[in-house]
Amino acid sequence: MTELVKQLNPFEVKTYLLKIIENFSAINDLSVLKNLNVDVLDAQQDKKTIVKLLYKELNNATENNQYILRILLERYADKTDLTAHLWSMLKNSMVSNETKIVVLNFLRDLDSNWSYDTCGQYLENEDELVDNDTKLLLKNAIINPEVQIDFLDFVNSLNAKDKITLIDSLGNDYSEDALANILVPVFLSNPYSEEGMAALNKLGGSKSQLAYHALNEALKYAKEDIQPAIRKNLSILKLSGIREDNTHEFYKALLVDTKPYIFCLTYPDGHGQQALIFTREKENERIQFVAVVIDDYNGIRDCFGFNDISKFECDKIIERFYQDEQVLKITPEALKAILLNAEKLSDKFPYEYICWKNLLADTEPESIDIKAILNKNLSPAEISETDLEKLYSDEFTQHWFMDYGYGDEFNEMIDILNLRLQNKEYKIDFDAIINLYLPKIFYPEELKAWRERLVMCAYLKLLTGKKERAELIYSLYSDENLICEFLKNILRRSVYEYYFALKYDTELNDGKFSLNELDYIIKLIEKRWVKNV
Repeated sequence: MTELVKQLNPFEVKTYLLKIIENFSAINDLSVLKNLNVDVLDAQQDKKTIVKLLYKELNNATENNQYILRILLERYADKTDLTAHLWSMLKNSMVSNETKIVVLNFLRDLDSNWSYDTCGQYLENEDELVDNDTKLLLKNAIINPEVQIDFLDFVNSLNAKDKITLIDSLGNDYSEDALANILVPVFLSNPYSEEGMAALNKLGGSKSQLAYHALNEALKYAKEDIQPAIRKNLSILKLSGIREDNTHEFYKALLVDTKPYIFCLTYPDGHGQQALIFTREKENERIQFVAVVIDDYNGIRDCFGFNDISKFECDKIIERFYQDEQVLKITPEALKAILLNAEKLSDKFPYEYICWKNLLADTEPESIDIKAILNKNLSPAEISETDLEKLYSDEFTQHWFMDYGYGDEFNEMIDILNLRLQNKEYKIDFDAIINLYLPKIFYPEELKAWRERLVMCAYLKLLTGKKERAELIYSLYSDENLICEFLKNILRRSVYEYYFALKYDTELNDGKFSLNELDYIIKLIEKRWVKNV
């Protein structure tokens, strides 16, 4: 079975796992849950990622989802490690009582040393939220992003009231960099929430250079309604004597015993998404690994990382992460420039990204203005139909098509095609419908996003030594008429891919067409567009 099922990358595992937990949270019969079909998870070679994600979800365990979490953890986690993890949660003063009750129920059947006497004490409400273990954790979080993220996972599992109580408690017990290292991600990941504002106010009084840097950066993308609060807390920092931004030097000092290892990414796909990986090698040849997903609409979307893995594990994760994707190896400087441009599109960030991005503190891109780089190195010219054909088949357009659900306008076009084809209107003028919907689907904002996607692809071609192809792509970006023709091809390909997908996706097809009908429709499309699909 393992060899027949696709190996999922960590983001796909997360999506699949969360779907299972959501779908089966209402079932409390363990005998039923034990018989669930989880062949896809069973087939994954990387069980560590599954367990890590389950531990993270356990932080948010409730009476409803405890049973499915328990079944999955018993299936994939080592019993000794699981028992130790449950005990650590039980002893952690930040874990909510509701979650601790779930943990207790789990331990009762898992650990023969369990007893009410040993466990009951941990359900008491302690006045002190920040205990000695927490203080040690905060210290370690400065040098280990994984520890920092584990702490933030706990913070994120609390309700809003408890989050604010914890933030206040941290602010009373700590100051300067240890505090800011934790509260900066809390603020930047959700700046418009109550806890985000509570973190902001504590950062103002932290006397930390890290806070000074973060708040200055936040001013660049934060919405107007919270900018006065950011400026107020920056003023408080300045009054306390923090007037210089030495953040990069602070994190550079932590990176002195490591060096850049592998830096790579994909071309943007039809949704504008790119997967980036950056890694560092330690003196003992162990690897720090970070993966980031960005898109050209909202910037930084997701992030995960490992602080200490082997080179072999690193290679296997990269292989699973990209699978059959075209992978481009680039310089650390270029990758950071791309991330900084993605940050400009974001108004908040995953806290995992805020923690891991510091591994790039010693990397300084020459420029982050990608168009300026292209203008300096390329000479756009007129391109021919033959040139356009080359771009249609180029590797960067391999996944440039829309699927059903991409947007209301595209869905409407597909629905009209389906209705007419279900009525056996096989002489339908596909191109007329494409021309009708082209300006609706590629409205001004969407058109701009696709043009910027071409800029990114031209940049990646230039970075990988394919200057001639980079010039073709950048020339297309500059030619409004040819861009329209290019986007028509995207819609043609999208229509073709949609009907091809219906043959294998019974849920998407939902009885619309028989296999014979789909074969006929696909032949009709190929007859019209075979060169362009």
